[in-house]
Amino acid sequence: MKKMRRFLALVLCAALCFLLMTGCGSRNAIRFKMIAELNQEEFCIAFRKDDPLCEVFTAALRELSADGQISRLSAQYLGTDYSCMEALPGALLLLETQPEPGRKLRIGVQDGIAPISSSRDDGSFGGLIPDLAQLVAEKLGWTFEYMVINSDNVAAELGSGNIDCAWMAASFSGSSSSVSLSPGWLRNTHELVVRSDSRYTRKNSLKGKVIGITDATALDALEESEMDAKIGSVWYYDDLSACFAALAAGDCDAVVIDGIVSGYYM
Repeated sequence: MKKMRRFLALVLCAALCFLLMTGCGSRNAIRFKMIAELNQEEFCIAFRKDDPLCEVFTAALRELSADGQISRLSAQYLGTDYSCMEALPGALLLLETQPEPGRKLRIGVQDGIAPISSSRDDGSFGGLIPDLAQLVAEKLGWTFEYMVINSDNVAAELGSGNIDCAWMAASFSGSSSSVSLSPGWLRNTHELVVRSDSRYTRKNSLKGKVIGITDATALDALEESEMDAKIGSVWYYDDLSACFAALAAGDCDAVVIDGIVSGYYM
């Protein structure tokens, strides 16, 4: 089933690229539009319950916020400063136990959510999160290894020891009772997006229709906005590119995406 989904996602992505290329410079170019903002959230980093790493990462991020580095990377990758981490110079010096250099950690990340986090052809990861994580690693004298995981399985991945923390485009609100969370470091909204030529102009007009999403946080946004009881069905896609390919092809009527990356895809 997973192989079939990946195959369909690749077909849809190829279809989107073809449609965009053939429509370039003509009236038939595919465009998208946002018709509703569903909720607001703050992205956090998830750790094992009561793990001291949470305090260490938070202190490092507060120093980087004070240095303007989080704001700089947000503006570089997203075009706007969405950072929200408290700035505190010398935050690491305030820790009861100073972090020892030389540690190597496994960081759980998502793939396919450019420009936040996505794999390159050589297998490395690029984007806002990997660049910010590298600054944290340099500040602590540590090294990080990245592992792609499903954002819906964060608690299980942490509990099994497969990863030391999960750093994703997520608030982890559904896992807050089983993991420790850093303070929010980036503001986000979930947006409801349709094709620009769609007849749907508001969220209530999508009653009984198909909505495309990539993870449980998008489903939470639908529930918070009370849309889940009105729509027809929800289809999961592997990443945002597959979501937009399906929307362009008419396989779904709307998609729910992270507002901070909407400009990248729209």
